[in-house]
Amino acid sequence: MSRNERMTNEFNFDSWQAKMVALEIANEVGRAILKSLSKEPKTASQIAKALSIPLPTILFHLSRLEESGIVSSKKALGKRLREVKVYSVSSTDIVFRIGDEKDG
Repeated sequence: MSRNERMTNEFNFDSWQAKMVALEIANEVGRAILKSLSKEPKTASQIAKALSIPLPTILFHLSRLEESGIVSSKKALGKRLREVKVYSVSSTDIVFRIGDEKDG
């Protein structure tokens, strides 16, 4: 995603994804990961090193962010020619929809 490209994820207010996103946004580590990834895609190890946070903590939050759909990953070859996961933000904007769209 280019810097000027805007992508929006919309969540129904009562969905489990909305709850997961809200938990991560409310969490200091979750927010730090999103800020870091908004600059450029990174591996979990790169994020852990940049934020000085233990790798297992980063992996926990990345799995929640990826499961909710606001972070995505792709496999790539790392420096040692081993397969690594590279994470990036899949949304620049997050919208919570309160109520059913049918309600108008």
